[in-house]
Amino acid sequence: MNDITLVSEAYGAVYLAPEVPCIIIQWTGYANSEQFRYLMKQAQAFYIAETPRHPAALGWIADSRGLGAVRPGDQQWLHTDWNPQTYQAGVRYIAIVEAESIFGKIAAQQYVTNVMQSEQYSFHTRTLPTLEAAKQWLQQVLPLAPEQ
Repeated sequence: MNDITLVSEAYGAVYLAPEVPCIIIQWTGYANSEQFRYLMKQAQAFYIAETPRHPAALGWIADSRGLGAVRPGDQQWLHTDWNPQTYQAGVRYIAIVEAESIFGKIAAQQYVTNVMQSEQYSFHTRTLPTLEAAKQWLQQVLPLAPEQ
């Protein structure tokens, strides 16, 4: 089944992969702070909208292959605002497709570090080499997720 495009911008897109099921946020280029937060909020809103349509848990994929640097202020925003809201919305499993650039790799690693250090929320994260591997991992773990 093909992924359904929900939002498409020059720097990234949001998709629904119903066969997993999950929301995918895919970065395809540099996003400034306003663009980064916009796309993250859009993906979060689609996750919330899709949740009632799926009897089991929905997953999340951060396709970071095209991700560039993420500013410290945006990392902090993820940690203190977006992550707690997203946890409250029901996200428990986040698959991260490995970034190609060193800046994207650093940003993704910082994100995972922040998640591991949080006492406010807890995501199960896994970094994987391909989008297909990320989908497969979610298909394995989502049936084990407790009901929201």
